[in-house]
Amino acid sequence: MSDKQEEILDKIRERVLAREREIQLEQDKDANLEATLQALEDITEVPRAEMNRIAEEIKASYTSSPVKRDDALLPGGQFHTQLPASVREAVSKLPRVLKEEFYEEYTLAEKKISLSYLFWLIPPPFSCHYLYNNRIFKQILYSMTMGGLMIWWIVDALRMKQIVQEENRKTARKFLKKMMKQSLRRQRNRPSFQNLIRDDR
Repeated sequence: MSDKQEEILDKIRERVLAREREIQLEQDKDANLEATLQALEDITEVPRAEMNRIAEEIKASYTSSPVKRDDALLPGGQFHTQLPASVREAVSKLPRVLKEEFYEEYTLAEKKISLSYLFWLIPPPFSCHYLYNNRIFKQILYSMTMGGLMIWWIVDALRMKQIVQEENRKTARKFLKKMMKQSLRRQRNRPSFQNLIRDDR
């Protein structure tokens, strides 16, 4: 599967997951509100008009301070929304330690658009923005053609964000595979309940 196809699939997954979260959030709101009203009816003798007023206040509190989604509480909340939806969903299911390790490693390896532009500003053939984004073959071709006779150099100014995002997506997927392997290794090495009973005997 090409990077373009993966990017399209990530966007589709992101929209589906966002919609699922919205539906779940609405269901949680309704359930919480119903439980609150039921509890008030059970333990107090509140007039119905007062109950309706309380219900309206509860609804207003939901709209004024919406509940944060689970992924907003993850470490690295400043940049996690730039990750592919599939990566965010998988990372949210990792143990807390591996989750934090993922974000630490990703933060160190993440490519910055500002630095890419800085390396691009150097005139061809010495521009090294492809080298910075780990594209060795493209960097060699770029340098040999003098930045595509300067045309390639100008085009890269318009697509720099895409270049950096593609590299960061690859980095995120690479670190995710690493963390998933570590998670599986931990589960295999964790002593089972039956083994603990045998050891006690």
